Amino acid sequence: MKFFFKAALFVFAVTLSVVFADRAFAESEENGEPSVQAGAYTEFTGEAQPEAFSNYYIDGVMKINEDESFFFPKTTILTVRKGAELQIYVGGAVGFEGALIVEPGARVTVSGEFKAYENSRIECFGEFVTTGKSTVMLAGTFSNGEASTVVFGGNTNIYRSGVYQNRGTTTFSQSSSAVVSGNYDVAESGRLLIKGVFKTTLNAKISVSGYVYLSGKIYNTGELVFGKSAVDMLGDGQFVTGKSGRVLDERNEAKVNADEEESENTPRLLRGIDVSYWQGAIDWEKVRAAGIDFAFLRTSVGDYYTDETFYYNITEAQRNGIRVGVYHYCKANTVESARAEAKFFLEAIKPYNIEFPIVVDIEDSSQEKLSVRELTRITEAFCAEIKKAGYKPMIYSSASWLNDRIDTKQLSDYEIWVAHWGTLKPAYRGSYGVWQYSCKGIVSGINGDVDLNVAYKDYSKK
Repeated sequence: MKFFFKAALFVFAVTLSVVFADRAFAESEENGEPSVQAGAYTEFTGEAQPEAFSNYYIDGVMKINEDESFFFPKTTILTVRKGAELQIYVGGAVGFEGALIVEPGARVTVSGEFKAYENSRIECFGEFVTTGKSTVMLAGTFSNGEASTVVFGGNTNIYRSGVYQNRGTTTFSQSSSAVVSGNYDVAESGRLLIKGVFKTTLNAKISVSGYVYLSGKIYNTGELVFGKSAVDMLGDGQFVTGKSGRVLDERNEAKVNADEEESENTPRLLRGIDVSYWQGAIDWEKVRAAGIDFAFLRTSVGDYYTDETFYYNITEAQRNGIRVGVYHYCKANTVESARAEAKFFLEAIKPYNIEFPIVVDIEDSSQEKLSVRELTRITEAFCAEIKKAGYKPMIYSSASWLNDRIDTKQLSDYEIWVAHWGTLKPAYRGSYGVWQYSCKGIVSGINGDVDLNVAYKDYSKK
């Protein structure tokens, strides 16, 4: 009878602790930030191991030094309060089977070892930062709030039972090495920045509804799903899918009936590339299947050269349903030579129906000696010839040239295509319709690197 009574009391205590923990998390999710009653918590000072059925908090700075190790059982909650910081130094370790709450304005810094065991729960509304010497092992649930910042700099493992809910900004820095065997979910509000190495195993499932920027490496042998609202930016990164890997792009399904489903008041980002003879023979059927909406094809250079792959590219791209624009690499140093180049360009594209803009590419080194006024007049003369022929002109150049070498205010009648790689947003101060965000993209059907672009409107719609 005594044994039965003790067992019943133990079950009741565990249940009560879980209820209180769930209530705290429910309040945090409902209000967007944690709500913890200070009176029900004990300050964690590191003088003793955490006890079961106890809730703790940290005020100020709490340091876990070398050779120190603390473990929070299933029935505990640790809250790092606003303005406080938990620091885990090299050689120090903290493990959780219970729960950790990082309040807004609070911070956790890990240079040692951080373990979140199965069924544990980590809720970050502030900052969670790990350095290059850290080891992070996640087998429970890790959630970051929309206003939180998480940075992984060392070795990170998300195990098969682990779930990472990316609602805010999560960065895997250049020094990071991550292996995901569980679930990784990027919500619509989430931003995932991969600058290091990000590997997925056979059992991994990555779901993306938000924003992903890649300047590091992804080795995918699991399942990667891009939701209809996902935005992926491949900077100077590398994306490799192994034999067991799968990439499902639900955005492609939406594109099939895009004309029926979208109105003119519903803008949708279009994914594009720009190519020249450097890309060689392109399999445009594979390019289209990869989700590419449009392509700018280099047609000519100066007043003497027509790209040898242009005729093949425009025929095959249009045959496979790719919206096509064309561009000319301008070498003009006078208004007269700009007009001559424009006429040479127009003659080359004359037989074709061009859906996207007709572009002048201004970036040649020989034009660096020209004044802003001279280069602006050359650009204007070229665009005027294109417009006179009945086409929609566009100007392409780097963000720095558009800011400092061309007076785009004098060219406000024309669309801008800006090039700026390795950034989340171009530095160009004016408005633009197309952004070239990478020169090292990887697209099925193209051997080697290719420039990647996004268009903020569909120029093929009149």
